[in-house]
Amino acid sequence: MGAWGTGSFENDDAMDWLAELDTIEPDDMTQIFLQAADNPGYLEAPASSVVVAAAEVIAAMNGSPAQEVPPEIVKWTTNRQASTQELKPLALRALERVRKNSELKDLWLEADGLNDWIAAIQDLQTRVGK
Repeated sequence: MGAWGTGSFENDDAMDWLAELDTIEPDDMTQIFLQAADNPGYLEAPASSVVVAAAEVIAAMNGSPAQEVPPEIVKWTTNRQASTQELKPLALRALERVRKNSELKDLWLEADGLNDWIAAIQDLQTRVGK
């Protein structure tokens, strides 16, 4: 994993997904969250990073964007009229899975950055839940 920080978009997988955001529909977001939340197997780092990035979109749609929201998210949320009522609980379930049981969590544990990463995920969970 090419990571350079604990932020939602400070890794290669999230940035790759963000570059494709203009092709993603709300139904695609549902699938991202469902696959992560309901996947009984080990949740790999790339999928976990996409969950975090997609949750940032939901937070922005809720009016609680990251301090430095990427322009791709601003554009996507401006051009889409989607309800977050169904997506919020799915996003929260998927984020909880990423936070508690994922390769991404394990990588941050190994890198001695787990506390900072968990704080960033918990902040995102709060913003998604608003």
